[in-house]
Amino acid sequence: MVKLSDPLTQIVILGFICFCCPGMFNALSGTGSYGLDPKDSDVGNRAGTALSCLFAFSSLFAGALFNILGHRLLLILGGLTYTLYIGSFLAYQSIHSLAFVVISSCLLGIGAGWLWCAQGAIMMGYPLEGEKGRYFSIFWAIFNCGGVLGNVIPLALQWNSTEGGATVGAYIAYMVVMTIGAFLTILLLPTDKVFRKDGTPVVKIKYSSPIIELKSILKLFTDWRLLVLVPMFFTSNWIYTYQFNAVNGLNFTARSRYMNSSWYWLAQIIASIGYGAFLDKKEWSRPTRARYGLILLAAVLAATWAGGFAFQSKFGPRSAIYSNDEKNWVKDPKDYLNIDLVHNTGEYIGPFFLYFFYGVSDAMYQGYSYWLMGALTNDTNQAARYAGFYKFVQNLGGILAPIVQTSTIGNAPSVGHNIQNASTRGMAEIIIAVVLVFAGVICAIPVAYKAVQEHTIEEGDEVAEKEAAFHEVKA
Repeated sequence: MVKLSDPLTQIVILGFICFCCPGMFNALSGTGSYGLDPKDSDVGNRAGTALSCLFAFSSLFAGALFNILGHRLLLILGGLTYTLYIGSFLAYQSIHSLAFVVISSCLLGIGAGWLWCAQGAIMMGYPLEGEKGRYFSIFWAIFNCGGVLGNVIPLALQWNSTEGGATVGAYIAYMVVMTIGAFLTILLLPTDKVFRKDGTPVVKIKYSSPIIELKSILKLFTDWRLLVLVPMFFTSNWIYTYQFNAVNGLNFTARSRYMNSSWYWLAQIIASIGYGAFLDKKEWSRPTRARYGLILLAAVLAATWAGGFAFQSKFGPRSAIYSNDEKNWVKDPKDYLNIDLVHNTGEYIGPFFLYFFYGVSDAMYQGYSYWLMGALTNDTNQAARYAGFYKFVQNLGGILAPIVQTSTIGNAPSVGHNIQNASTRGMAEIIIAVVLVFAGVICAIPVAYKAVQEHTIEEGDEVAEKEAAFHEVKA
């Protein structure tokens, strides 16, 4: 019998909340430039930069809010900011207000920090030690169904369109689903009312305060295990700017972009299920799983990005044209491929599979990050702080990646000086991305080979064990 107080039930509900809110957001962002026409890629990049700035700041302190206010308030308010954000892009099609888009991006940055911190705390803190990979895969699969469905619907609506942007109907559909998702939060229980099958609560009741939380946040910056994972955390959002905007957003027609994006998120579902089972394989010890998991991740990344280099060699800015509308120099569409899945089927197949494996590698990269953090703590309160730190560092990458992409060495140089002086045809952008990806893998080695133990001992538990041992000897 399914119980609402069961941790797995709560994870499933959380998955559907994220299915509706960030899942739909991912569906739209995965098409490139948030559904805008490719000529408006600067708007998408500015929105993404504003979002990431506030996302990073909000995430750092979201763990404290989680431990003081609880997860339900953070999730419902965070979810509603997604609706507002999509509304700003709908409005942009009519009034072209960049200010509204940027303000909505800032509000989403704050709300997304709250939502993802609450999500990370629940996903890492609720499972037993041997179930963390399974719980991740269940959540990740449900969540990414949002990305799949969120692309299938506009794909059907725009099948006969060869234009580059999303329709009004598509934006409205996203907003309705996101609003529903925000209010699904009422089905979640407070953490102290969630119990595992053996009757034990998922969290030890701790009465926190702003001072305690501030000290706990600062302490994270002295934890070597988190510090060496900073390159991995930093890179996990960086690659989205390249994959979504440079690859998908600039080189495919609207229906092809939606098709690519739907399979990208489907790839995430498949990969999360398989990789989650691999990381929970009971025949191996947890330290062994940590090491084998990192080796497998490195192999998949190497194969995928090798294909990425081959595709990048076919496109990239090398000239500029003067736009009477912009009154400035802009990208030349002829420098990009504009592949259509129907009219250029032969040309489409290879890039389609590349984009699919970009989804596979991303699910594994982020899944391994969550699994490592989950292996370092079973405490939901501490997991909330870890999740906040993870999102803080992750979004620092999200801030800087668009700056590279719109520079002279990126795939989408901004109008004017940058596009007139474009160089490397975007190859420098992918080189930077790959260096960062593998720096993350290399820096994770000390955690995988040294920090991950068979059983997690919390700091307080370790002290308690030493005190107990002392009293036994004394007796």
